[in-house]
Amino acid sequence: NVLLVLIDDAGFGNPSTFGGPVATSTFDKLAAEGLRYNRFHVTALCSPTRAALLSGRNHHAMGFGSIAEIPGGWPGYNTTWPSSATSIAKVLQTNGYNTAAIGKWHLTPDNQQGPAGPFDRWPNALGFDYFWGFLGGETGQFDPVLTENNTIIGVPKDKNFFFNDAMVEHSINWIRGQKAQAPGKPFFLYFSTGATHAPHQVPKEWSDKYKGKFDQGWDKLREETFARQKQLGVIPQNAKLTPRDPAFPAWDSVPPEEKKLYAHQMEVYAGYQENADNAVGRVVKAIEDMGLADNTLIFYIFGDNGASMEGTETGTFNEMTTLNGVPLTADQQLKAIKAYGGLEKWGGPDMAPHYAAAWAWAGNAPFQWGKQVASHLGGIRDAMVIRWPKRITDKGGLRSQFTHCTDVAPTILEAAGLPEPKQVNGVEQMPMQGVSFAFTFDDAKTPSRHTQQYFEILGNRAMYKDGWLACWRLDRIPWKIDPETLARFAPGKWNPDNDKCELYNLDEDFSQADNVAEKYPDKVRELTALFWSDAEKYQVLPLLGEMATVWGFPKGLPDPTKFTYENGTENISSGMIPPIYNRSYSISADLDNPGHAGAFGLRPGVAGVIVAESSFLGGFSLYVENGHLKHTYSLLGLKLDTISSRDALPAGKVNVRYEFTADKPGEFGTGGTSKLFINGKQQAEGKLEHTVPFRFASYEGMDIGTDNGLPVVPKFEYAKVLPKYFRGTIEKVEFDLGSAKLSAEDLQRIYLERFARAVRN
Repeated sequence: NVLLVLIDDAGFGNPSTFGGPVATSTFDKLAAEGLRYNRFHVTALCSPTRAALLSGRNHHAMGFGSIAEIPGGWPGYNTTWPSSATSIAKVLQTNGYNTAAIGKWHLTPDNQQGPAGPFDRWPNALGFDYFWGFLGGETGQFDPVLTENNTIIGVPKDKNFFFNDAMVEHSINWIRGQKAQAPGKPFFLYFSTGATHAPHQVPKEWSDKYKGKFDQGWDKLREETFARQKQLGVIPQNAKLTPRDPAFPAWDSVPPEEKKLYAHQMEVYAGYQENADNAVGRVVKAIEDMGLADNTLIFYIFGDNGASMEGTETGTFNEMTTLNGVPLTADQQLKAIKAYGGLEKWGGPDMAPHYAAAWAWAGNAPFQWGKQVASHLGGIRDAMVIRWPKRITDKGGLRSQFTHCTDVAPTILEAAGLPEPKQVNGVEQMPMQGVSFAFTFDDAKTPSRHTQQYFEILGNRAMYKDGWLACWRLDRIPWKIDPETLARFAPGKWNPDNDKCELYNLDEDFSQADNVAEKYPDKVRELTALFWSDAEKYQVLPLLGEMATVWGFPKGLPDPTKFTYENGTENISSGMIPPIYNRSYSISADLDNPGHAGAFGLRPGVAGVIVAESSFLGGFSLYVENGHLKHTYSLLGLKLDTISSRDALPAGKVNVRYEFTADKPGEFGTGGTSKLFINGKQQAEGKLEHTVPFRFASYEGMDIGTDNGLPVVPKFEYAKVLPKYFRGTIEKVEFDLGSAKLSAEDLQRIYLERFARAVRN
């Protein structure tokens, strides 16, 4: 049996097993009964690591140079799993294993996550008999949009639902059922938590465990972690603690009121992470209780890309503010937090928070930087533990051979006694680029067999060869996505050959602290040439400067531009909704109004949601309240704009329409004018000064006739009566995005300006 565990957005210096402040009793237990790996490497970003982990191939070779939400127009960035790279799950499945994936997936292109598929890049088609979890990159822990096999089942109705608990339940039930029916068949379970990716959410009793434990701040925490790492022996005694970059403020410079905010952010993150480790422990215990532990090989990987610095200098009550290029000051954060219930609500279901970037820096101790930064170990080195009682006898041992996420699949094959397939279903297979490290189970001193590896994510890059690492970090911090910064990396403006190269001898310098590039210019030239050779070989080219794949290549209007939905259509993936951003559009609905409120005992007049997308943390709702047509637009939870019809809806057949006319179509975050119509007659008009430029939410979907999950309108009468079904008949809802095409001048302006000044203000 094989259990493959992957924690999300965690740093090398987070878990107690590797000296961190988070109590990870399961990680501790498995380390004491197995092996610790302190030179295990990932890709610096979510989807790329998962593609490499489950295939044994480099992430660009798999088409995952970036995340599944932003496919690009080049082979290394199309986020489409190739049939020439059969997953480890499929290989095991065809050789008699039962297979399941529980939790986060993040390998299906964003525009294919709907009921029409195509399903050939969903978990079932890629080798998993059973899948339960979420398809995207993140989800709310209290209100996820869930998928089971090839069906989107939506938001759970249980008010006590918590995602990690449900993961445990589905995993244990699947193992028990599989063993009851076929006790002799081995299983492969991929257990991939949404924790500790944002939103950082966890039941309060878990974060309360850490009250006051981070009042010393990130500088002191990092020093404490470093000292414990040496005490535990997980880093060499001669390792150095890398200094704080000026991008992160010194804790002593932070005002007292902000310190309270920041300390609580880390309390929630730590509780969230301990809860995830506890969930893993419950699955491990179930395996032990079934008498299966001795021959179950467990890979427990604590992080897919280092801890995330995407929360900006201050952290944020709503992570989508950062991803939409709307950074907030600490004062603005505090005001928004107060508006949504105060600091005690941080970590609960009513916010989508992310901690301040300096906590991630502390969690990646002793290394520099973190997630996205593939040039430095904070983004590409994570902790790993392996337990296999039947084979591993050096209990509590430490392994320091260079290993990489591409090595896991070939290691599983060797452990299972299976050859790497050369052909699958008539398709010639791309050779695995990973190297089995099963030899390390028995020998701590045998040299590494994975001796060469490139790293690259969005322009940040490195080349490893025989202990040496050359690296190039772009002059941009991960949360900096303003137009002026990004314009520096536009095609024709950024020349990668001009990037400064750093060089490290990692065999002598564990933490990548001493840059020796000037001392060894020949080694710099050697590794530079080797990087470009591998970049050509594995589809890394064209090299894209930082967030260029997200913001640098705006698309023209989609075809078609009209979308029609029937009543009862729910949980439409956020990547599948009509792209209404930065443009004019209309929403119309044909209704049959019975003229009364129905069974919920509301005030007289028809009421209910016609169509709603996302929540009060960013989204819109067209609805009827007390007989009047209304439209509410949430600018990422920072401002809610509502307009209401002058007249009540007439009884019988009625057409309602919302129109938005953009001031500057194609400009990110453009303002515009909102209007409401009933049977063609204008009823209301209002001004939206700003709109959301990129995306309302990363996981909440769109619903017709209801509003699942967090409601768009917090005080809307149906918010306390779930489900909030429209009391009447919705015959159809239609989005019309118009037919105008963007000119070449518009595209150039979007590219250079990115976010309108109005949005940034």
